[in-house]
Amino acid sequence: MNKAYVVGYGMVDCLGNNPEQCFTNMCDDQDYSSELDWAVAENYKITRGHRVDESSLILPTGWDTKNTTKAQRLAMHATKQALDMADLPHSTNVAVLFSSVSNDTEEVEANFSRLMENKRLNPRGVVNRIPDMICAHISGHWQFMGMSTATFASCATGLITIDYAMRLLDEYDYVVCGAADAGTFKVAMKYFNAIGAIGNVSMPFDDRRTGFAMGDGAGVLILASEASVKKYNARVHATLYPAGLASDAFDQTSPAQDGRGATLALNKAFAHCDHMVDAINAHATSTPVGDVIEYEVCTNRMGSTPIYAPKSKIGHTLAAASILETIYAIESMKHKVIPHIQTSSELSMDRLGCLVKQNQAYENKKTLRTLNNSFGFGGKCAAQIIEVTNE
Repeated sequence: MNKAYVVGYGMVDCLGNNPEQCFTNMCDDQDYSSELDWAVAENYKITRGHRVDESSLILPTGWDTKNTTKAQRLAMHATKQALDMADLPHSTNVAVLFSSVSNDTEEVEANFSRLMENKRLNPRGVVNRIPDMICAHISGHWQFMGMSTATFASCATGLITIDYAMRLLDEYDYVVCGAADAGTFKVAMKYFNAIGAIGNVSMPFDDRRTGFAMGDGAGVLILASEASVKKYNARVHATLYPAGLASDAFDQTSPAQDGRGATLALNKAFAHCDHMVDAINAHATSTPVGDVIEYEVCTNRMGSTPIYAPKSKIGHTLAAASILETIYAIESMKHKVIPHIQTSSELSMDRLGCLVKQNQAYENKKTLRTLNNSFGFGGKCAAQIIEVTNE
């Protein structure tokens, strides 16, 4: 598989509704989480999340929002932004790969009793809960007539979606690749709390971590092959090397203690790019087991390379996480600033001092590279090297 070129990107999460705003706020010291009304009203154990204020969304003109999910609305905002940034000529020969792990359950609480009582539901509303229906909205609105599908790989979904999209580039003029989830709704929060994965504060690598905080978000990449970049004279914002993919083959929820799947994924990623990286964008979900294994795997492979963790500011955005973290990596290298890990201060595991506690500058060089990690339930492990060459 060849490299892919990012010619446009868009995003929205609790930090902002565009890449510049999101990265600026990633680097400050403000807490962007908020109280969730339903959780406070129920006196629920978990009351905070990283929500997106929908009033900030800029949706494509003419797109009908009726009966859509929040994840779909976030997706359309980010897709419009990415396409505007790419500014490519319209083509029907475009594939859409867009994933979500919670789109189907956003309204399950409201609809379940009616379904069980055989009461009528709005047909369009029901169809819009199909997990891969976001692809249909994007393809239909922009008249992209190539392949349209989604992947599902738990918390590694976004990076798996990128990998799949890269395999299609020679067939299409370009590929819309993204993911969206709005996980701060009641059923999702209660589900993750039931399995002991969630907390009120995301504290990656910190001794006090208890689990991730839930977040809303969407990220979109417009990917093109080298031939399409030349054909359209497109601006390249970043280069994506082929991803390294592996499996722990160990447990449904816990990563293998020896980090075997993650190690294999990293080794495969570096087989496609033998250069050392300048930073590591960690998966870092703030779980007691996962963070220490990721730290050991990364430091064993790359020594004291700086490690940062966007989830400390935006929470866990599920399928969107890998795509958003790819964009944060690109923005980080463009700005030549490695953002700090916001909420973490008690870092006894940091034996090499590589966890970024304060924003720090990259080395002064033209080409920078970041390793982006993504690990999901079922031992799904993915890693990818992202490269940015500054002018």
